[in-house]
This record gives sequence, C-alpha cells and structure tokens, in this order.
Amino acid sequence: MTLSRRNLLALAAGLPLPRSDARQDARVPAHLLEKMREQLEESLAGRNMALDLRALAEGRDELFRVQINAEKLLPVASCFKAFVVPWYYLHVPPEDQQDDPDSAMWDMAVHSGNYFTAVVLDQVASRVPGEGNTLEKFNDFLLSIGMQNGIFAWNTGPTYGLYDLRYQPSDKTGRLVHVREREFWIFNVFTASDLAQGYDFIARGEHYSSGANVAEALRRARRILGIPEKGFRSPIERVFAPGYIGKQGIILTDEIPTGTVYNDAGLLDFGPRQYILAFMSVAEPTSKALAALREAVWQIGLMEQLLLQEQKPVQRPPRVRG
Repeated sequence: MTLSRRNLLALAAGLPLPRSDARQDARVPAHLLEKMREQLEESLAGRNMALDLRALAEGRDELFRVQINAEKLLPVASCFKAFVVPWYYLHVPPEDQQDDPDSAMWDMAVHSGNYFTAVVLDQVASRVPGEGNTLEKFNDFLLSIGMQNGIFAWNTGPTYGLYDLRYQPSDKTGRLVHVREREFWIFNVFTASDLAQGYDFIARGEHYSSGANVAEALRRARRILGIPEKGFRSPIERVFAPGYIGKQGIILTDEIPTGTVYNDAGLLDFGPRQYILAFMSVAEPTSKALAALREAVWQIGLMEQLLLQEQKPVQRPPRVRG
C-alpha cells in the first residue's frame, strides 16, 4: 500500500489508518437498503442539505452507509468541536486532564463556548511536537483519522490571527459554499462525510488502532460528548428522545451570509446496533431541517424492525406422514 501524507500522519501519531471501505455487509438485504436510500433522498430532494448515515454492528464492523450530498462543502459551525475532545485526551497526560464542569474542556464540549474552544486547542497544540501552528496541528490530526477538511481560522482567544492556508476559501480550489447558484467564501467548511468519519473514529477507533491510550481517550471523549446541555436540545435530540453522543452547530441568519446553518452529528444507539448520523443544512427553515432529521431517525428505526424480521429463522412446516 502506498502511504499518503494522511497515512504517514496517522502512523506517526499511533492512530488507525483511515478506512475507505464503503461496502454493504451481506447481512443487510439490498432491497432494504435501497428502500431506505430512496426515502432519505426524497426527504432531502431540492434542499441545501447533506447526510451521511452509517450503521455499526455489535462487533463494530460497518454494516452499511447511505450518503446524500455527503461530499458537498457546507459551513461546519460548532460541530468540529467534537473532534477537539479526543485530540485533547490523546495528548494531555491523565494527571493534567481537566474536564469537570468548571473546566475549559467542559465549556467547549457541553456548552460549545467559542473562547474556551481556542483555549483547549492551544492547550493540546503546545504538547504536540512540530513546527505548525495550533490550527495546523489540529488539522493534521483530522487528516490522520481520515477526514478531508479542516479549520481555516478560529479568531478568538489564543488562536486569534492563526490560519491554516491549506483550507483557505478560494474560487481556484473550489473551497466555496454554493447556495442556490450563489457562491460564498466561508472560513470553516466541512462535508457530512467528514463529520461521519470523525464519529467513526470516536465510535470504534480503538478497534483498529495500535495506540496504547486510544481506547481510554475515546471512552472519555464519548462520556463528555454524551452529556446534554442543560436547558437546550440539539436538532437530533429534538427528534430522538433517548439522546446521543454528539455535537450540534447552529449559526443564525444574521451571523452568516449563507443563511441559517443547522448541523448536527453523533452516535445513536438502536438496540444491538449503533448508528452514525451526520447532517448538514444551510439556508433552509428550521422546520425543514428537523423534518429531514426526523425522517432519518424514522428510517433507522424502520431498518431495525425489518432486519429483525429478516433474521428470524424460517419455520418449516411439519412433515405429514402417510
């Protein structure tokens, strides 16, 4: 296998090599998956929305994925903060970790504080060797776990004035957000596939990694990302009562030229299986974004019921003598 820069970064960090397989598991009948895809495509049709849905089996193998506009660049809002969390636990020694309710980590992961996001990024970067600035080091981590995009700027606190020019908005590279035939230069853009890949690492990175502390780092990351913000429900939490392990991102119309951004992504438990759901929406009404998410959750529940029926043993009729 030829090692790309991304793979070299992963090996250097002791992290898993990015997985590129998107094969459908034989345990999922093709007709069930196709029906799910059709319904989800219909719910997003004509909308500035993107979705990446992946199912993980009990053994943490990927059963299937459904992707709709999953490679479309859209504003990431605060969703990226979820991936700062495992980065923190991977590089800050246990004796120096602070994640209680008064910590910068808690403020970022639970309350989505922008200033303390910069503080946590700076805390981790100071422990990561290399010449890059804080954002460049964080983005190298994102590359190492299989993501394609990173943060261009985070202009607050310790990261004010820092940039990663690899992710600069540009009409030459196509790093623009397209909304109804208009183009927008937005600093931080990801894809739904990026978000799903990040949660793939959070969900099961320890199952294909040689890093000694990866399992504990991801366990702690899942714990804090599963804490709901008091008095606030994310878009996924509004349509899935049991809650999730994840992070939302919302930017209102008066804060961004594209129009309102509704993003949410995370891990949802459905019985023996866990699902990765990554959703991005821009310039669409809240009601439409929630309707699309509600349909995604409904389709997951329906798939679970159908898989259960498919897995029931066939009852053979009794043999008749005579």
